[in-house]
Amino acid sequence: MSCRNLLAALAAVTGLLLASAEPAAAFRLVPIEMEFAPTGRGATQVFRVENDRNEPAAIEVRMMARAMEADGADRLAPADEEFVVFPEQIVLMPGESQSVRVQYVGKPALEAERAYRLIAEQLPIDLGGGGAQGGQVRLLVRYVASVYVMPDGARPEVRVTGAGAVTEGGQRLVELTVENAGTSHQILAGPRLTLSGPGGAITLEGDAVAALSGENVLAGTRRRFLLPWPPDLGEGPVTASLTLAQ
Repeated sequence: MSCRNLLAALAAVTGLLLASAEPAAAFRLVPIEMEFAPTGRGATQVFRVENDRNEPAAIEVRMMARAMEADGADRLAPADEEFVVFPEQIVLMPGESQSVRVQYVGKPALEAERAYRLIAEQLPIDLGGGGAQGGQVRLLVRYVASVYVMPDGARPEVRVTGAGAVTEGGQRLVELTVENAGTSHQILAGPRLTLSGPGGAITLEGDAVAALSGENVLAGTRRRFLLPWPPDLGEGPVTASLTLAQ
């Protein structure tokens, strides 16, 4: 019986989420970020799933196309026609590991980077590692990895395209719009934000720009951020510029 058929049969028997007094069998996915080339050897990469617990684990791996909302939330859609994943479903015994081969087979000529998510998710299947007890819900493990298919020469181009004042919850805030007009994603590492208003210019960094620090802006995406309004900035229109650590 194939691994896929085995998992389907087990799922039909067990059905819904299992109750258990013990933690669910867990696994690890490595790495959690990978770059692919659109063609050639770099279009195929290998992930690894490892079961480091004392119970068997059934795992499903799938690829999703990724777009980004203004608040940074993912908008996902199946990418089955753009990737070949082997194996898609795995049963790992305690201490076992399995390589997962992922090949990009989508459009070979790309003008800009494409972003995806690889999702490795434990299935709600009891593989005999321990009987259900109590009435507690079994917690299942789900890893979400970042995948980028990057053409040669792709570069980010991040800039502030809007800044102004908004009031939320009775608090005056700076509303900042950051656009990535480039062809690859950009992590906002070490941001320094300069705001110019009626009270003069103020440069913010560190904790003052924590809402920006470490955030991702995908190619062709606009992000919206809210920061506390600096008292010394005064009242009135503002402009903003952003620099990042090299």
